[in-house]
Amino acid sequence: MKRTPKGFAVLLLCSLLALAGCGSGGSVEQPTIVVDTLEDAVPSPAGKTTLRAAILAIPFGGRIVFDNSLNGGTIDLTIVGSDTSVLKGEIYSGMTFQGYGERNYGKSALYAAKDLTIDASALPDGITLRWAGGDANPARVLAVYGNLTLRNVSISFGLSRAEPIAGGTQRYTLARGGGLAVWGVATLEGCTVGGNRAVGPADSTAGRDQATYGGGIFAKAVVLRNCIVSGNSAIDSGAAGGGIYSVGGADGPGIDSSLTGCTVSGNRVTAKNAYGGGIFSLGGGPNYLKALRLENCTIAGNLVEDYAGIVASQYYYRGGGVYMGGGYLSLAGCTVTENEVWGVPAVFNRKPNMGGGGIGATVGNAHVVEDITIRHSIVAGNSLNGAPDDLFTGSVLHFYSHGYNLVGKLDFSQILVPVPPWMSTSRKHWPKAGDADNVTLGDALDVSRAIRHPSIVSAGTNNGQLSVLWYPPAGSALDRIPAVGYTVDNVIMAEYRTIPGRKDDFLFWVLDWLSTGYYGGVLGNGFGASYSTWFETTYGIPVGNVAWYESPASWPSDPNNVPWINFWRGLDNAIGGRLGAVALGDDFWRSPGTGQIQLTDNVILSVTSITLGPFRPAGTDQLGKTRGPMADIGAIEQ
Repeated sequence: MKRTPKGFAVLLLCSLLALAGCGSGGSVEQPTIVVDTLEDAVPSPAGKTTLRAAILAIPFGGRIVFDNSLNGGTIDLTIVGSDTSVLKGEIYSGMTFQGYGERNYGKSALYAAKDLTIDASALPDGITLRWAGGDANPARVLAVYGNLTLRNVSISFGLSRAEPIAGGTQRYTLARGGGLAVWGVATLEGCTVGGNRAVGPADSTAGRDQATYGGGIFAKAVVLRNCIVSGNSAIDSGAAGGGIYSVGGADGPGIDSSLTGCTVSGNRVTAKNAYGGGIFSLGGGPNYLKALRLENCTIAGNLVEDYAGIVASQYYYRGGGVYMGGGYLSLAGCTVTENEVWGVPAVFNRKPNMGGGGIGATVGNAHVVEDITIRHSIVAGNSLNGAPDDLFTGSVLHFYSHGYNLVGKLDFSQILVPVPPWMSTSRKHWPKAGDADNVTLGDALDVSRAIRHPSIVSAGTNNGQLSVLWYPPAGSALDRIPAVGYTVDNVIMAEYRTIPGRKDDFLFWVLDWLSTGYYGGVLGNGFGASYSTWFETTYGIPVGNVAWYESPASWPSDPNNVPWINFWRGLDNAIGGRLGAVALGDDFWRSPGTGQIQLTDNVILSVTSITLGPFRPAGTDQLGKTRGPMADIGAIEQ
């Protein structure tokens, strides 16, 4: 690692302590150093302070600012400040997660093991930090082992490349965060992260902990306000988060990640196991359930695609715009469009390997995926292998709508089936006030009037063109959300129990009620009998012998529960689109009534509903424009 001479660092430190007013009897201000040159040199030019020297000298939690003469300038970084940037990362033994420990993240132009603020908010045109050392000598722009705050800073052309390590258990440096790698909270305000890359070894034998994450940003948690993350890419045999990868906590409780008023567009993941072309949220991993919250954001033109040159026994492609690997996900006033997923379709472990052209959640037992909640958002015009595919809920516990959403294809095919003891028979809380699915792109957005970035080139869909920043709303998105507010009703408990000593005939009641009760006019009187015959013929077990077996440690994969899961999956398929995308949602489960309802001589259903709201549109849109008295759906107000 190359360092600024010790004497110069001491001089800077003394200067900043004087600026802080120590010993003056007044309050202690945040230590501050002023950068007054765009040069990247060691040592600093005579009488000048480089950014590199300021990062070295600033105390823990200090703030670096810029002289006004640097407004709109670019610091071309050509020096690798650290060859072995140390941050935390996950550790595996084979495929078994062992926790988090310090790892070698490889080359960074700038590295700091402390909390740090780089603040260019006083410069009208900000400051740009750009890796200018070229691909032959790659380095990410900045790595911080601590919390990082950036204001009005652009990060560009960083390249984090996995490089072999001789000896030890870590075979390659971790290619994570092509622009920024932060083991802490990355707080960005008014920043642009564009044209960065994270490139792994493309070695399918490298091990799970060698995966490449975060083409633009990799962080323990992210808090972004009014930022642009565009034209970044993550490439490896296993890769995630072309624009942003948020761990969400992992080695401690952490915080919720959030993006407010941001654009994430034209980012790409190319991998054999590829997730989250725009954003990947782990939600804290298996130990901490944290949220990713998106408000007034545009997520557009991001891409997940197969790495065709790699051979693997299993391969997955999910979440062209946003991928949820754990925890919670919420969208409010967002536009998610023109994102794509391309790959080789297959079924592994009875689960599809692809899903979510726009938004996708995990399927399986590796992570706990709690809730997805959306309101006032457009999720349309996204695709999976060229076919419409917008929102794939994966095996989420609950999907909630808070109203006034326009969604294209809504895929509930893998959502967890009803589980009797968990008070969660109803999981699909859709549609609510103002909701519509099967919406096409032209129904909601005027793509011909899309606003594009003046210089950042898309690495995602429309590769090579300027990246999209946002789209004006159109058609059914205009003047929809009442400013006075509205409410929605959700079934929060729909649990049945069998009277002791009697036979559980709940599934027969479901089929009978679908045939002759609530939906009889749509499905027909013979629906239940026909489905029972099909089920027994297909699976070799009568419906009357299907029951739920409680096994808290491994219930999703307990072989005893396969018939139960097959019953509900098959039922959704048999209903098809005749009851809308939701099939059996809140309306069905409350149709017998609320409270304690005796469905049959043997079974009692307990149903409880709750009214949520009032919900109102946000006061302003992504650009800060005031929302109208009947606000538009999506990120932009017309």
